[in-house]
Amino acid sequence: MERSLVLAAMDIDYVVERTWWGWCLLVEESGATEARRQITLYEQEQRSSSSPLKLSPLRGGAKPGVLAYVAVLLCVYLFQVRQEFGVDWAVAGRVDVAAIQAGEYWRTVTALTLHRDVWHLASNLVFGAFFAALLSRQLGGGSAWLAILVAGAGGNWMNSLVQGPAHLSVGASTAVFAALGLLAAYFSVPGRVKQETWARRWAPIVGGLWVLAWLGTGDASTDIVAHLTGFVAGVLLGIPLGRIPDPGPRDSFLQWLTSLIALGVVIGAWALALSWHVAL
Repeated sequence: MERSLVLAAMDIDYVVERTWWGWCLLVEESGATEARRQITLYEQEQRSSSSPLKLSPLRGGAKPGVLAYVAVLLCVYLFQVRQEFGVDWAVAGRVDVAAIQAGEYWRTVTALTLHRDVWHLASNLVFGAFFAALLSRQLGGGSAWLAILVAGAGGNWMNSLVQGPAHLSVGASTAVFAALGLLAAYFSVPGRVKQETWARRWAPIVGGLWVLAWLGTGDASTDIVAHLTGFVAGVLLGIPLGRIPDPGPRDSFLQWLTSLIALGVVIGAWALALSWHVAL
């Protein structure tokens, strides 16, 4: 249709027909050369007038971030199964809607490090590392993991708003789908990918939703709502992150700072959870 408008503007007669392989734009043979020339000129003009992409250079920190993620989840899982310090870690740190509504907000963070069994842990290690590594290449390792932690905790908090008071859940999957939402939203921001058409403009979000539907559903024990709220929280955070300019020479300091903040938030949340649990 776009090409037909070009021909109409140049007073070149044409016909649009539907064939078995798609749509065709037909012109008289005598005007075919001029029609092709005008369409070529139009497409060249469109390419030259489109704003160039201003992508930030790929950043480092993906490997150290993934290693830290694996180490934290494995350590907490070992503490959980061994009930180190005489504490039931699952009870102390899981998403407990009634407890969160009563003010135990640290559970939105601690629950991200707990798992039902080794298979639950393994799946979150694999997919979490994959999505986080991709996001780290865009934001840097420290900034990516802090964003994932914030969005994951936000997803758990949103989940607690819609679930009943008796609802309980654990798992890093909320953060895994938050990372997916962050990626989808980040690349939907203008200038990150070529977005000449509405399809390309919405492709990252649509792709993220497709992966969410593919990976986010499971058996009866799967907290599908938590997966959805994690993805939504990631999208809400990813859009403003995509608009932040490259920090330039300060990036190394920023990555170290955000790494320490992310680790400090996890340690602080568990310190609160354990102290509160022991006090009870």
